[in-house]
Amino acid sequence: MNQPVSKIGVLLRPCTPRLKDTFFEIQKAFNKNNIEVILENSSASMIGLDGVDFENMCQKVDVLVSLGGDGTLLSALRRSYGYKIPAFGINIGHLGFLTAINPAEADEFASLLAKGDYKIDEHMMLDGSLIGFENKKNLHALNEILISKKNISGLLKIYAKVNGEPFNVYYADGLIIGTPTGSTAYNISAGGSVIYPFCRNILLTPISPHSLTQRPMVLSDEFILEFQVGDDCMLVVDGQEVMEMKTEDTLKISSAQLGAKLIQKKDRSYFKILKQKFKWGEE
Repeated sequence: MNQPVSKIGVLLRPCTPRLKDTFFEIQKAFNKNNIEVILENSSASMIGLDGVDFENMCQKVDVLVSLGGDGTLLSALRRSYGYKIPAFGINIGHLGFLTAINPAEADEFASLLAKGDYKIDEHMMLDGSLIGFENKKNLHALNEILISKKNISGLLKIYAKVNGEPFNVYYADGLIIGTPTGSTAYNISAGGSVIYPFCRNILLTPISPHSLTQRPMVLSDEFILEFQVGDDCMLVVDGQEVMEMKTEDTLKISSAQLGAKLIQKKDRSYFKILKQKFKWGEE
């Protein structure tokens, strides 16, 4: 059994004021099970309520809850990196591959949380550092860090090193550096392998490579990767954070010291979810 939950911090999907009624339903379900609900500031202002700032909330609560889809949950996990708070998602989106429940299950799940009757799955994350001549930007990703070309035409040249040793030059539209959890995100659309989410691997999946010999690659998480590019390009973190990468920059990526802790029901089956969400194995 895990620790009983007594306080949760809630983040709502941005720019979705219609979530007000759903939030009140969720709040009622958790309050009924003696769990206090604290709403994050920007989420609260979106629906006309009072809230607390994110850092203050993280110091008060036992668990973070996202109300939205997988993207809202990914954002919450990146923002809370370093606080070591477990989180779960309530799905009102389309896919909801990582989320734990839908709103109709809130009462039942709140009861389980109040009793400590749940499991915590730890998912590997990536640490990234974009190092330029004048600054350094730190990145955290649960799914992937994408190196992508700026323009529709042409190819991007990406120089890759492993532990300081040059090992490949990619000519492609882009390169996905992903985690096992992210293997079922953009990676699967680009032809990368599906990896069981609790493995410790770093995935390298080129997007529309110029050469047929440039195939997806799966590495151990022990390696430190470095990338440079032949033209200015874009970095995209978990499909949400976007920034420019210049030719003089170096991108370093390794497995993160801390993982993402996701709360799920004890009977959740990864393979069942895979089949439900992706129609896996259907004829």
